[in-house]
Amino acid sequence: MTQALIAKVDEPILETGEGFEDLAWLFTCDSRNRGLIRQGFDEAALLWKAVKATSGNILEIGRNLAGSTVLLAAAAGPDREIYSIDKRSNEDRALRANIAALGLSEHVSIVRSTSEEAARDWGNPIDLLFIDGDHTFEGVLTDVVAHWNALQASDEKPALVAFHDALPNENFKWRDADRKMNRLWIRLKNKFRKQQKPEVAPGYEPGILKVCDELIRQGLASKWRSAGSMLVLRKLADLPRNFSEIAQNA
Repeated sequence: MTQALIAKVDEPILETGEGFEDLAWLFTCDSRNRGLIRQGFDEAALLWKAVKATSGNILEIGRNLAGSTVLLAAAAGPDREIYSIDKRSNEDRALRANIAALGLSEHVSIVRSTSEEAARDWGNPIDLLFIDGDHTFEGVLTDVVAHWNALQASDEKPALVAFHDALPNENFKWRDADRKMNRLWIRLKNKFRKQQKPEVAPGYEPGILKVCDELIRQGLASKWRSAGSMLVLRKLADLPRNFSEIAQNA
């Protein structure tokens, strides 16, 4: 199923007339110039597009240096509430200064917590969920289970979930282009390993894609858009109670 999903989301999106973010294909960007946001330009443009395609509350899981938090706030404007959850606080006064400069301080809530802890007291519907925290299969599955059912479409707009680092990303190809000796060394060590390591780093996390696969396979979501490693799904239905068990055994 994973390979099928990769093939499905590989096609280019050639829409016109919706905004600057549709021109991301004009630019070249790889992981060396992603700055504070830690996203490629095409990925950030897609996240912006997802904000514009939805309405209502936005929940971000994982903010690192909070570049994505600023982007979400700027795209959402003053009519929406943004909640950013991270169990660490790497952001500094610059984040609050940037949010204040946008005039959105009252609309952005910085939460220091795990997504599970936050979900216990969560009572707000969400229109857009951005998952970019724990990149393991178990971590992403936990985030999905904790907040998926809070997603609600509103104002005749879809409920969307954006997953960063979910798809193979060519923005990282430069890392291995001139590392022949390193690849030979990995190949040699793999002869003595139980768990083989790839000679070329994939530039994405297979565990994230596995969770997305399962959501689509069970008819709970459909692919909305993709760019770089960013995959955006459209919610179709709530999770069944045994979703986590089924996903783990898939």
